[in-house]
Amino acid sequence: MRYVSNFFKVILFFCFTLFVIGCKNYYNETIKWIDNIEPHTNIEIVKESQPEFVRIDWGYPEKKDNENWYYIQEINGSYDVLRMSHILVFIDNEFDRRESHK
Repeated sequence: MRYVSNFFKVILFFCFTLFVIGCKNYYNETIKWIDNIEPHTNIEIVKESQPEFVRIDWGYPEKKDNENWYYIQEINGSYDVLRMSHILVFIDNEFDRRESHK
């Protein structure tokens, strides 16, 4: 009976390991992508370079003075415990910077 119990623990550990490995967190990749966007890059080029694991609502920017703020709606597998908001800021349809807020 003891052999079955140890075998069950090994199988359970193996399944848990596969589950953790299979749940890819793209948070760091998203930040890296944004930080590598050159200032003054046209919005169309940024849209084309957007990774498939990031969802941005391009249709409804928040307008502040002469800036358009595009919020990242979702990052696949993100486990951000601080629940940060990440925003791509454009001026005259050119990338200016990234904003992050809690």
